Amino acid sequence: MRCILLDDIKHYIEHSIDVKTAILNNERLLTKIYQASQLVISSIRRKGKILIAGNGGSAADSMHMATEFAAKFYSARSPLSAIALSADSCVMSAISNDFNFEYVYSRQIEALGRENDVFIAISTSGASKNILNAIDAAKRKNMKVIFITSEMLGATYLQRADIAICVPSNDTPLIQEAHLMIEHLICLETEREFLY
Repeated sequence: MRCILLDDIKHYIEHSIDVKTAILNNERLLTKIYQASQLVISSIRRKGKILIAGNGGSAADSMHMATEFAAKFYSARSPLSAIALSADSCVMSAISNDFNFEYVYSRQIEALGRENDVFIAISTSGASKNILNAIDAAKRKNMKVIFITSEMLGATYLQRADIAICVPSNDTPLIQEAHLMIEHLICLETEREFLY
């Protein structure tokens, strides 16, 4: 029994490594990650802020990423303006109750978003209606949109984003792991610009 369990663990780790290796070997995808960090850097230099949203594990990712910007990633430096739209349970429950959960992020973008801001949309499947509505709201505000998603998504919303980063997998937990790595890479590149 122990050998079977160890095999399962090894098998999962191997698949996780395979997804990250596919990203590592995809020059186009690496370029998009770099370009995403440049959009964030440009926004902050123009006194913009970063709005981030996702559902479930991706909501946790949005809070994690906002924390890395506002506190620090590796190094102490000036805080960077970032807000996780999933963090305020009062706002989320009010919008869900008074309107519909489909508008839980788009309403916040309508309230908080400005032209120099960036919206980072995180969705494993890319099909979450509240995330897609938020992308539309951000574009109406002339915000830049970074869509961190997967290859499961069709082309429609990929074209609405300024940069769409699609993890080459259709396995939800492995996509989520890769998303966290990508989010960390954006934080890393952004932090390097604001250390001095």
